[in-house]
Amino acid sequence: MRLPLTILGLALVAQAGPAIAQPRPAAAGSGGAAAVEDHRSPDQLRHEVLDRMRALRAFRIVDALKLDEATSGRLFAVLSRYDDREVQIASERHQIMHELRVDSDAPHPDDARLNNDLNRLIAVRAKQRAMEDERIKDVRKVLTPAQQAKLVLLLPRLERDFAHWIHEVAGRGED
Repeated sequence: MRLPLTILGLALVAQAGPAIAQPRPAAAGSGGAAAVEDHRSPDQLRHEVLDRMRALRAFRIVDALKLDEATSGRLFAVLSRYDDREVQIASERHQIMHELRVDSDAPHPDDARLNNDLNRLIAVRAKQRAMEDERIKDVRKVLTPAQQAKLVLLLPRLERDFAHWIHEVAGRGED
């Protein structure tokens, strides 16, 4: 259930390269209109990307688990309660990893500083695991065991699909 980690990555891509999230030029034969200039802020783009990723996740889950409207409503209420927390934890972990990289690459690495970074990393990972365990307990109250199993198998696949898409979008932004 690491979809929000991928969402964070896509949000970072959207922030770093707003041009890659701009509308594409109109196809030939549709009046020849040029690309519309995008006036959205990086924060607006990030929110739009998150909303689209969550919508796609919802569609794929409903389809794979054959959820009825009531069950899908309860499930997505549970998942959405954890999305923002997981994005926050991922952001924290990203910051710690950046600091760890900078501190370890210093000409004379400071052991105390590195130990502090590593302790913070261990703590944020523990916080993430605790949150994931809590989310699983809540999801189990909503889904049947068969649906739970399908969800556990589906979410890593969604994670990989979204990560692949992020890499493709980021790669196009470098051209």
